[in-house]
Amino acid sequence: MRRIFSSFVGLTTALALTVTACGDSLTGVDSGEQLTNVEVAAVVDAFFSAFDAAEADADASQAATAPAQAPHSFDFTIDLSVPCESGTFDMSGSFAINFDDETEEEDGRIDVTWQPMDCVVGDGTNTFTLNGDPRVEMVVEFAANAEGETIDGTLNGGFSFESDDMRSGSCAMDVTFHIETDGSVSSISSVSGTVCGLDADTFEAIGNENQI
Repeated sequence: MRRIFSSFVGLTTALALTVTACGDSLTGVDSGEQLTNVEVAAVVDAFFSAFDAAEADADASQAATAPAQAPHSFDFTIDLSVPCESGTFDMSGSFAINFDDETEEEDGRIDVTWQPMDCVVGDGTNTFTLNGDPRVEMVVEFAANAEGETIDGTLNGGFSFESDDMRSGSCAMDVTFHIETDGSVSSISSVSGTVCGLDADTFEAIGNENQI
């Protein structure tokens, strides 16, 4: 996870805009009042701040168990509660990574589920209490070598919200993404789908700000 996450963690907001709809995919519902682009961006950032905590937990475990200068595989499961301003994101999932320290080749798959539990987040103007409706799931597959990285993933599901200005509703996430890097500059090659009923392309500028 050493190479790929140098890019992956820096692109968390962009990765929040990633889901492919398939027959058995988790489906959320857009209902009630609508969130603005700024509000959706704040909520998405909260989801992926929680993911950063889960990734750090997995990365620390890998560093403690991996042999030095040798190809190795790493399989790690997570089951933890990440605190919000109030409430939590209950997170579960798995990290399956193959890494060679000598060639710096890496590939793997990440499956993560977020279950917001009365999780309070803010956008600088309003605060929102989030709960799972039903939950949000992400699957990411990636590969890296000395030439760069590719990341493909899906994010789907949904959450419910209540705001301190008396709005309420539920949001669905249904997006796909593909990211390629050349080893020095990250770029989003394609983003499609919707987040809270808004076109995912709306958020590409946010993703670009997170390029490294």
